[in-house]
Amino acid sequence: MFEIVEEIIPVIVNEGLTGNEFFFNLVDYRNILLGDDIDFWTEDKTEFIVADASYGVSGIRRQRLGAMEKYNVDTTLKVIKVYEELKRLLAGRTDFNTFIRKVGEAMQTKIMNDTYNAFKGVTETTRGLNSTYVKSGTYAEDTLLDLVAHTEAANQAVATIFGTKKALRKVTTANVSDEAKSDLYNMGYYGKFNGTNMIYLPQRHDVGTDNFLLDDSKIYVIAGNDRPIKVVNKGVGLLSANDPLQSADFTQNYLYGQEFGVGVAFAQKMGFYSLT
Repeated sequence: MFEIVEEIIPVIVNEGLTGNEFFFNLVDYRNILLGDDIDFWTEDKTEFIVADASYGVSGIRRQRLGAMEKYNVDTTLKVIKVYEELKRLLAGRTDFNTFIRKVGEAMQTKIMNDTYNAFKGVTETTRGLNSTYVKSGTYAEDTLLDLVAHTEAANQAVATIFGTKKALRKVTTANVSDEAKSDLYNMGYYGKFNGTNMIYLPQRHDVGTDNFLLDDSKIYVIAGNDRPIKVVNKGVGLLSANDPLQSADFTQNYLYGQEFGVGVAFAQKMGFYSLT
C-alpha cells in the first residue's frame, strides 16, 4: 500500500502543476533520479558582425563564439507529517484517499509558492537581464510599446503580456475599440495591447495567510519559448508510517517527503514592468 502511495502522490503533484497557466508558460520542470544532478545552460549571446571586404582579401578580424554559462538548482528535502487516531482508523472513519489527495495538494502548493516567490525576486541584475528589459514607474504606453518591441527583437518571436487581472487593468490605450470595451466587460481587462495579446495569471495565497504572492502592479512581456523558472524534482516520494500500537497516544503517524529545488535564469530576454 505505501509503495503505491509513494508513486501516486508525485503524480497528483505533477498533474496539478501542469494545468496551471503560470506553470505552463514560465516553469521548466525536470524529474531526475536521486543522487543525480542536472546542468542548465544559458545560450550564447554573441552577435557576429558582417564586414565589407574585397575579393582575395581574407585578413578580417576573427570573432570568437562566446562561451555558454552553466548553472544548476540546489534541492532540499521537503516533508509533511500528519497523524490520525487509532480508533478512527479501526472504525474506518478515515478516508485514505482523502489523505493522499491532501498530502499531494500540500506538496503541490509548496512547489507553486516557491516558483511564485522566485519569480517575484527578479530584478535587472538577474542572470540574463538588464535595465532595458526591467522597467518601473508610472504607466506610459510608449514605455510598454518599447518593452514589447525590445523583447520581440531580442528573441525574434511574437510577444505576449502576462499579469494578474488587477495588473492588466492598469494597461490602457488611447484608442479604445468596441471590442476592447467588450473584453473589459467580460474579462476585466483589455485582451490586447496594440495588437499584443494579454493573458492573466491566477493569484495565489501564501500558505497560512491571505497575502497574495504575485505583485498586482507588475506585468511581464514574454516572447519565445524560454521558461526561466527551473524546478528540479529528485527521486520518488518517501512515505514513512509508524505502528500506532507502539505510539504513546495510540495515533498513526504518516510522514511524506519529496526533494526538489527552484531557481531562476533567463536564456532569452523577458520584459518586466512595475507600475506605480
